Amino acid sequence: MKKMLLSAAAFAVVAVSAVAVTPTTAEAVPAFARQTGAACLACHHLSFPALNAFGAAFKAGSLTDVGEQALVEDDHLSITSAVNMTLVLRPNFTSTNTAAGTVKTAAITADQVVIVGGRVGTNTGTFVEIAFGGPTATGGFGNFKLSHSVDMMDGKAGVAIFNSGFGETYAYEVGSTFGQHGGMIGGKGLSANNNLSIGTGGLGFFYGNELVHANVSLVTTSSALGVTNSWKLAPVARVFVTPEVAGMRAGLGFGIVSGSTGNTNTLAALAVPGAVAGVTQGELKKWFIDAQLQGEIGDIGIGFYADYANAAATAAGGTKVNLFNTSASAMKGYSARVEVKPTHNIIVGGGIGQLKNAASKTAQWQLAAEYEIYQNFVVALIYNNTKMTTTATGLSSTTKTTTLDIEALL
Repeated sequence: MKKMLLSAAAFAVVAVSAVAVTPTTAEAVPAFARQTGAACLACHHLSFPALNAFGAAFKAGSLTDVGEQALVEDDHLSITSAVNMTLVLRPNFTSTNTAAGTVKTAAITADQVVIVGGRVGTNTGTFVEIAFGGPTATGGFGNFKLSHSVDMMDGKAGVAIFNSGFGETYAYEVGSTFGQHGGMIGGKGLSANNNLSIGTGGLGFFYGNELVHANVSLVTTSSALGVTNSWKLAPVARVFVTPEVAGMRAGLGFGIVSGSTGNTNTLAALAVPGAVAGVTQGELKKWFIDAQLQGEIGDIGIGFYADYANAAATAAGGTKVNLFNTSASAMKGYSARVEVKPTHNIIVGGGIGQLKNAASKTAQWQLAAEYEIYQNFVVALIYNNTKMTTTATGLSSTTKTTTLDIEALL
């Protein structure tokens, strides 16, 4: 099997060959396309943001590989000749129907984000999202990561500083079920682990090669980072292996986070429901497994994704509250979905997801389709049906949401 951790020269070869392949979706970040000279398919499976082997290698190399773009180089200096940026414009038209049709709402929202990313130096790279304007964006940094990696044992080893809403494994995450790489046509919204994650920041150490991807991080909640004298760092461990199975790229992973973070100041800032008299400490306690299979059957691209997650209960009358799950019983669930690309510019997908504890159960199913107008301009239609049932009474309520998602990247 060929080594997947590419040098800059090897990546340039991939970039040239990718241009001749059927284009994928718009969402692959143009900032990286400009740096590498590579089309979307060089790093993504079917569509952004799911990663293939080359995408994982690019990430392990701290986003530093360069294709055709010129470099400015000197002693202790190696940067691209231009700052690579992407402007994301994303209007969403949403219709929500609840309570057997008695309540209907419609909304038009929009995300405006500038992404700055890529090479800071020979072994150092960054990814930053800066939000501005819009009805929900207040401006400032959204997701941020600065990473540095070096060659080690046929792979890359590195360190990353981050603060992100993509979850506690963000220091180095190459799975496509949840987080940064699980969002194609709303897919990550089904993920149990994704629904039990919160924004985190911290420091992570990682290693990746063509088969094994691992990171150990120390994290706290993103909100706690802004609270004076409040935070502790909880440990996170994550392993994800990517063997080849029947000509397809498989993935199987495990992750766990378990430790204390924050104090009463943190809980008050987060407005945690469990922040009552006697509760003095925040915790992050959760474990999960995930699996995926990416490849082609004939000329049709296919991706399968699934996960299971379990967040520990917050003990009644105790002094600690689990920030992943403030209820008095364990919250656990699963998801499974499939995505298919039957033609060069159409992707369809569907799946199911469930979360439950002793008090309630939330089950959802979803159907979606995406059409690529250009490689950097897509339209997606997503239908989601979510049913919440209260255990004690057996009563349930259903919410049906239809979203028209238009996304253009410059």
